[in-house]
Amino acid sequence: MIELDEIDTDEDGALTAIAELPGGRRVTVQYDFDDDFDLDEGEDDDLDDEDDDDGGGGIDPENLPDLDEMQSTAEHALARLTEETLDGIERDVVRALAEAAAEDDESDLDDLLTDLADDIALDGVVVFGDGGITLLYVASDNFPDLTVYCLLDDDLEIDDLMVE
Repeated sequence: MIELDEIDTDEDGALTAIAELPGGRRVTVQYDFDDDFDLDEGEDDDLDDEDDDDGGGGIDPENLPDLDEMQSTAEHALARLTEETLDGIERDVVRALAEAAAEDDESDLDDLLTDLADDIALDGVVVFGDGGITLLYVASDNFPDLTVYCLLDDDLEIDDLMVE
């Protein structure tokens, strides 16, 4: 079982923590109340909305899980991430990014694959209320100041990938 360290809450009351995942991957963990996380949307500040009719999809603070529940959900979700699974996802992310960057130039693809594989690092994990997971990668040499969001499906396969 993966245990969370340095457990705290952010300004919205969501759990934040540090975890060591298999393969020595030390990451930040963020609990996200919105289990319908959409990578195409910007920051979701529904908790700050003054619209109390909840027509905008806001979250009622009274219905938020407590810290123990968020911790349990996060630890259970993270426990599914084996070293083999994380290595495979990372390879798939590297390949997808390299193929997109190289376009049709096969000679660049091999160099990009090697470059990205050496550069990419798992930096964070977002765990949703339903146990869903998004992995956050950084590749500071190839994508400075950008984060690679990798939304996983229930089978821990890549469902969506976005660089932002």
